[in-house]
Amino acid sequence: MMDRFLLLVILCVGLAVLRAVAIVLIASVVLGLVVSFITRPKQTLVFLGTLTLSALTVAQPIACIVAMTTFGIAVVLARRRRNRSSERYLNAPH
Repeated sequence: MMDRFLLLVILCVGLAVLRAVAIVLIASVVLGLVVSFITRPKQTLVFLGTLTLSALTVAQPIACIVAMTTFGIAVVLARRRRNRSSERYLNAPH
């Protein structure tokens, strides 16, 4: 009986230590992301976008394909609109 109680106490202490290590690891990752976002925002956003895209690809491949297609079309349309508006100002009569 005492052996089982001692084993239970040891397991509880081990799980508490493991939980503390996991919390410290998560806090350090979040702190690292905050520091990197302050020092290098563009690279951090690219990293987070790539991480999100890879997670989306693994979880929902069809949703990823639809989202990337929609994003690509939006980028192409935005570039066309910007080029047309800049051409209007460049070719204006003097």
